Amino acid sequence: MTVNTQENGPAVDKTTIEPTPGERETGDAPVELRKTLTITRGIAVSISMIVGSGLLVLPGLAYASVGPSAVFAWGAAALVVLPLLLVFARLGARFPNAGGVIGFARAAFGRTGAAATAYLLLGATAFGGAAMAITGGNYVAVLIGVPDASIPAAFGFLVVVAVLNAMGSHLAGGLQTAVTALLVLLIAVVASVPFLTPGFEPPGTVAAPPSWLDLVPVVGLVFFAFTGWELVASTTEEYHRPKRDLPIVVGTAFVVIVVLYLGIATAVQMSLDRSDPMVKRAPVAAVLENALGSAAGSAAAALGTLIVFATLMGGTWATSRIVFATAREGLLPARLTRLNAKNGAPTGAIVVSVLMFGSVVAGRATDLFSLDEVFQLSAVNFIIGYVMSTLAYGRLFRHWRSLLLAVLAAAPTVWMLTGFGWILLFPAALLVVGFAVHRTTRPPLAPLVEGAS
Repeated sequence: MTVNTQENGPAVDKTTIEPTPGERETGDAPVELRKTLTITRGIAVSISMIVGSGLLVLPGLAYASVGPSAVFAWGAAALVVLPLLLVFARLGARFPNAGGVIGFARAAFGRTGAAATAYLLLGATAFGGAAMAITGGNYVAVLIGVPDASIPAAFGFLVVVAVLNAMGSHLAGGLQTAVTALLVLLIAVVASVPFLTPGFEPPGTVAAPPSWLDLVPVVGLVFFAFTGWELVASTTEEYHRPKRDLPIVVGTAFVVIVVLYLGIATAVQMSLDRSDPMVKRAPVAAVLENALGSAAGSAAAALGTLIVFATLMGGTWATSRIVFATAREGLLPARLTRLNAKNGAPTGAIVVSVLMFGSVVAGRATDLFSLDEVFQLSAVNFIIGYVMSTLAYGRLFRHWRSLLLAVLAAAPTVWMLTGFGWILLFPAALLVVGFAVHRTTRPPLAPLVEGAS
């Protein structure tokens, strides 16, 4: 397909886009997702993709590890992730696409890079979505008092988020905005509970560490609470003006998330004694127990359920876009690029995403994977995706300041990879599969279009 423009003279060929195999069969133009994301909805979707159930556990683990200086580890982790955030914001604004990191890799390294990255992200999201569903099922089981309900509840989560996402991004985005607003409000209330309790005398305190190097291991621990920007990148095609909107969305979401994390971390270490056994198991529930008594367990389970629901909604949204983009690259069946004629939802891609999650949940239910392995198999792929993004950034933006930013963003992610051991075989296998699929399909590829201002 050739797009021509004419201004006081002969037509000028501006953009040439070759069809993918699926488009050659139907004669259709390249399929694009509808532009339904506003700044407000984008902020809500981004927050929901970052804030996960780790918020209910990590503040306690950090506090147990380094005591009164734990809150500084959260601030340090925010600073460590900031260069990576800038990388995603700039790449997403420059190359908005449904695949996020896939599109960045294609712009920098061609279809070979896109194919390898696509299968890497598919593996990451399959285990990541399952981890969220299983965690949500655990919270529901606690909430209703039926321990054996965990796995059925996890599948129930998947059915609900599939249906809601299939109703279209306009409706899903509106629902996500409402749920995220409620979630932010509840987290803010929990963070304020100790200080609103009459006669509160904090058993804990906040103090600078004796040596700032003591915080390094804890910064690595809480860094995972800031992951998810690779999923945010997969929403960039759905903004009307990504160059204008995306930096605002990413910056605002980041500030809100940092404030929430610091608030919860401060509440945990101010209201709990470091030796309290609840600090490592359920610190937020312990904070609520001081104010709510016996109702604290149910309140914490309800909050956890809401957090997981919001995260899984956003994760399913992002994963379906990654599946859609991979199919649009010719690396999955072309039928997965079809959109619902009424609401624009990539229904087939949504179904495949939920089936991937469900297959891993089934594997966990039959003890094929431990819960730790589910989280690790997801995390290692996402971290390599971060490395791919920084490499793409360094290749596409060659000024020395951009190269320095790429190094600063890549350094902590490369360091974290050293701790995964044999788990690294999984992303290595996916990279090989992606390369093999690329070599056997070789469809013509439409070039990325830079975002409008």
